[in-house]
Amino acid sequence: MDESFEPLLLVIGGDALVERVCAELTATAGHQVRVAWSLDAKREHAFRSLGVTVTSLDPRSDDSLRAAGVMEAASLLALSEDDGLNLSIGLRARNLNPKIRVVLRQFNVTLGEKLEQVLPDCATLSPAVHSAATYAASALDQGCFFGLRFPETYGALLGFGTYGASDLGVSGLTVGQAEERLDARIVAVDTRSDPPRGAIIGRHDTVVTFGRVHESAGPKREPNPDGSTAAPRRGERSFPSSLWPAATAAFHRANPILRTFAILAVLFFSASYCYFHFALGKTWLAAAFYVTETMTNVGFGEVGVTQRGPAITLGAITAMLGGIVFTSIFIGSVASALTRAQWNAMQGLRRIRARKHVVICGGGKIGTAVLNLLTAAGKRVIVIEPNPDADLVRRARERDVDLLTGDASQAGCLDMCAIPHASAVLALTDSDETNLEIALGARVRSQTVPLVVRMEDASFANATSSLFGLSTFSPAALSAPVLAGLSRFPGTRGRVRYADDDFTVGQREQGEHPERPPAPICTALFVWRHGYLKMIRDFEEMQPFDTVLFSVPLSQFRTKTK
Repeated sequence: MDESFEPLLLVIGGDALVERVCAELTATAGHQVRVAWSLDAKREHAFRSLGVTVTSLDPRSDDSLRAAGVMEAASLLALSEDDGLNLSIGLRARNLNPKIRVVLRQFNVTLGEKLEQVLPDCATLSPAVHSAATYAASALDQGCFFGLRFPETYGALLGFGTYGASDLGVSGLTVGQAEERLDARIVAVDTRSDPPRGAIIGRHDTVVTFGRVHESAGPKREPNPDGSTAAPRRGERSFPSSLWPAATAAFHRANPILRTFAILAVLFFSASYCYFHFALGKTWLAAAFYVTETMTNVGFGEVGVTQRGPAITLGAITAMLGGIVFTSIFIGSVASALTRAQWNAMQGLRRIRARKHVVICGGGKIGTAVLNLLTAAGKRVIVIEPNPDADLVRRARERDVDLLTGDASQAGCLDMCAIPHASAVLALTDSDETNLEIALGARVRSQTVPLVVRMEDASFANATSSLFGLSTFSPAALSAPVLAGLSRFPGTRGRVRYADDDFTVGQREQGEHPERPPAPICTALFVWRHGYLKMIRDFEEMQPFDTVLFSVPLSQFRTKTK
């Protein structure tokens, strides 16, 4: 096709997400891609190597938009990190070209929904909220590799997951029987996508399902050869069978200086106790009473003690002085502990006793979105965030979430979160290195706890994922295919890979006369009907005004690869 007749897709922005979006757009033919932004030489070279045209842009100037090609563009993708700037560019582009399709990157989901309702041919996406569904789904079910809410914002949490047939208990069943048992769509068996209902699932087959995300049982401890449960691994703790091990452990964890003074106090009391027992001829109980009375500065109780000789007098003086020293140390230690406890409480630092909870390290945009999904699923969540916003603090005060205002990369914070008893730990800060450090810290404390990690660098993620057993996801990698798809196909919800092919997940609103999606090959997944979620296998099952979710293999459209 002559390039002059290919529709122009105009992309505004210049960060890593925009680069990924352009890579998705240039992976298919039939359109031109142009980036308009002020770029440095390195980033400009990266875009040009993708086959993208680059032009400089002053985003606040209508003349710059015209020069970038907004008048002839079919779609505009405003993808800068500034929500307000994206909104401004989108609205001005629509004024200049009423026919242009507008796709906006917007963290404010509420504003995005209103824009879609009042501005025709407009789509918005929050990368943080979109990727949060995958993080939350993976935390609940370790087999899940992509999650989404259907319908958006208020719908059920659905996910694609990969499992062994025997693990699901569906080996030997037909696909139809397995779907009824699991209440989920089986979209692939090994390399066969959308297998027929009558196909038999083998014992060693790999099954890819799509349905509601349910919390998995989690890894089990391997039994010892004698049939007993394996001992806790390094970093794991078990509850003591008696008070003595707990007391011994607490003694060894105590401050070494206080521990030394405690030992000296016991020895001093014992020596004074024996001395007065033999010197005064008191019973053991009476001697203990007199020594305690003296050391606590109540008074020795014997008015004639000075008449009983210098040895008795010196002994009483020594007991009194020792009592002053050790009593002062005791009072100071108690006061220090109370002050420290008060400070820790004010900072949100305290040991939390919990089981089957989820620990989120990082309370930013993504962490907050994941928190909302997990609490909606009924999970108890502990959030570690050094600088929590006002809303997170409010939720902690309302006991909706447990908040620790500390640095999750430091050992002290993780020790307070009962990591060995957690159902998952998510590292969601904006630093790959910090997230890896947090994940490794959690792994030291439990060899079995599932770890879900945010990582932007693809090569770094691949290396650490296989090496340390992490589930790594990138918000940019999850969001870029959606933004690219929205520029041409309204209703794009995500991109997944299974059965050796890439699939686009799409959503379509049905009218009074339902119509199947226009793609030659596509798989029906679920419909949202009158407030209820229903699984379907055929598009003939659709009813008027359903919202249908489906997947489309990209191999039928792509003419070139990345």
